[in-house]
Amino acid sequence: MSDYDYIIVGSGSAGGFLAYRLSEDPATRVLLLEAGLSDRHWTTTIPAGARYTFNGGPRTWSFETEPEPHMNHRRLMQPRGKVVGGSSSLNGMVYVRGHPEDYDRWAREGAAGWGWDDVGPYFKSIETSDLRGGSGPVQVQRFTGNHPIEEAFLEAGAQAGYAQPSDYNGGPQEGVTSFDANIDSGWRSGTARACVRPAAQRANVTLLTEAWATRVLIENGRAVGVAYRHRGRDVEARAAREVILAAGAFQSPQLLMLSGMGPADALRSHGIEVVQDLPGVGENLQDHLEVHLKYLSPHRGIGKNKLLRRDRVILAGLQWYLFKTGPAASGPSRVGGFFQSGPDAGHPDIQFHFWPYFMENWTLPPDKDGYSFDVGPVRSESRGRVWLASADPFAAPRIVLNGLSSAKDFKDFRTAIGIAREIAAQPAFDFCRGPEMEPGSEVTSDADLDAYVRANAGSAYHPCGTCKMGTDAMAVVDPEARVHGVEGLRVADASIMPSIPNGNINAPSMMIGEKVAHMIMGRTPAG
Repeated sequence: MSDYDYIIVGSGSAGGFLAYRLSEDPATRVLLLEAGLSDRHWTTTIPAGARYTFNGGPRTWSFETEPEPHMNHRRLMQPRGKVVGGSSSLNGMVYVRGHPEDYDRWAREGAAGWGWDDVGPYFKSIETSDLRGGSGPVQVQRFTGNHPIEEAFLEAGAQAGYAQPSDYNGGPQEGVTSFDANIDSGWRSGTARACVRPAAQRANVTLLTEAWATRVLIENGRAVGVAYRHRGRDVEARAAREVILAAGAFQSPQLLMLSGMGPADALRSHGIEVVQDLPGVGENLQDHLEVHLKYLSPHRGIGKNKLLRRDRVILAGLQWYLFKTGPAASGPSRVGGFFQSGPDAGHPDIQFHFWPYFMENWTLPPDKDGYSFDVGPVRSESRGRVWLASADPFAAPRIVLNGLSSAKDFKDFRTAIGIAREIAAQPAFDFCRGPEMEPGSEVTSDADLDAYVRANAGSAYHPCGTCKMGTDAMAVVDPEARVHGVEGLRVADASIMPSIPNGNINAPSMMIGEKVAHMIMGRTPAG
């Protein structure tokens, strides 16, 4: 007798929903494997804890890229969630469904059944929203009570002629807006809180933390289980129905390759027996890149930098502990915008996050003040890849984003910087206006702007596409997320996206888990 009906590898944005939905049938036995730790820690439950998770620690996979060939050979940080809830326990909680055209493009790219009309019901079923209602497990709120500098950004956007959409997730997206965020009564509402904890209370669910999957077990062309190391002990578990990989854009392809599914020659070079030659495994890596425009205010104490003073941090923590309100109950990015790079873009292809604080690199000096624009294109033509460093399942995968490999990327960055400067020049910023410190007002030529982008662009930490969905020769899974050529095995996470959506990808990743779970169960969302 097999141990379980389904084994899910990864408890993140998609994996949490898979476990939550598949276990709704009490007769279905589910094993959920998470390599990381519990999320019951202040950095992953308090919304403001997001800024403490990206620079390492036990709940973060501290990956980095190879030297990026078009970005001055810099290695870019790639933190991912090594924790229950995955990266939904680490991210900035900005909730963006994406544009309907993103999903219609997926359908055209070979992911039949993933157009906007197909995925829309699943976005509805995952959330309960201030604006859109619903009864899903993830609580979504629209940020209100913005800081005066955040309000200045919204007003300046209107002064520059940009729209102010009332609900960018439920209607027109383009313009400046307060963001939606998955926050629930002062708590982070990632899949750990919304899905994994409720599922783990069911008698038919086994959640194992510190359980590192090392290989999918394949017999006669069918996935029958998973080998994993659990707190120093090597274990094998069997799945009567399916194995589902939800380990993310870096580790789902890594696990496929370790298990013999991937580019045959590359597998053989590591001494791995080829189970299925799938040349697309690890290819098609996409991400969003971004740069900062930083303005220093001449007025001390006008922005949010003062909140990083030790006394203010203690006060904010106490307010959150007692009332679940205040600065610690909010995410770092509360306002931003979506813009078109030109009349031929068709729909927004540039995104802004705006912050009412002055930054030095990624630190917030409490003795300075200002504001920062975080800008970049969200439909880049650049493609990278993920591949094995060795056959050692505990070795980090090798990653290259290949960012800025397209001339269009530079053009779109110049446009994004131009829009930011246009908004920054509006009268709404007069009360806090200071000099542009980066890139600096003297940086205006295409060559100088391109040099600034090449030297300073970083990842928005939205990797996807490395096990893309489709039917062409480079597709890894079919439109039902089933791995081509292998029975009983699916991949369901951001890696199956054929192309990247035009915003933060956490909500689309949740939707993928929700939709694939419903596919497996043969049902559609209620309502």
